[in-house]
Amino acid sequence: MSKTTLITNDTSKYILDMLDEQGLSVDRETSMPRPQLPADITELDDEDLMRLYTHLSAYSEFLGTQLACAIIDEKDAERNRDYAESEAMLRHQTSNAKTTVTIIKALVDGDPTLGDVRQEALVKYSYRKMLETMVNNYERSTAVCSRELTRRTSGDNFKTRSRKFTA
Repeated sequence: MSKTTLITNDTSKYILDMLDEQGLSVDRETSMPRPQLPADITELDDEDLMRLYTHLSAYSEFLGTQLACAIIDEKDAERNRDYAESEAMLRHQTSNAKTTVTIIKALVDGDPTLGDVRQEALVKYSYRKMLETMVNNYERSTAVCSRELTRRTSGDNFKTRSRKFTA
């Protein structure tokens, strides 16, 4: 079985290392396969349902950590893009002293030297958005398992209580 490792940049890795130093370690990899809900969850026996719930919860934790890293990495990419655009603004302003701010902004927008940092920011944003979708999907799947567990246990509890009050 292959391992899935957190994707981090320097900033998010630094934060994970800081957490390790505080004794607040998080799993940086998992070897568990992606859990899937069966078409009919009611067909699972109690033990399999509990195993699925535990598996979904653990996988959701890992995805949540990856999402946090992605958010940090996205913010870092945005900062790099903003800095590069500011440098380009100054560069164009210096070389075109009598040009209006609107024209300089247009020059910055079309500046080919900014393509890589803009693309990196877009990739980080897109990755984060996809992870958010996955995290939300796994949270819903975990909630479905939780509801099924509650349904099963509350049904047993109801049966026990009804026997207690009947002759």
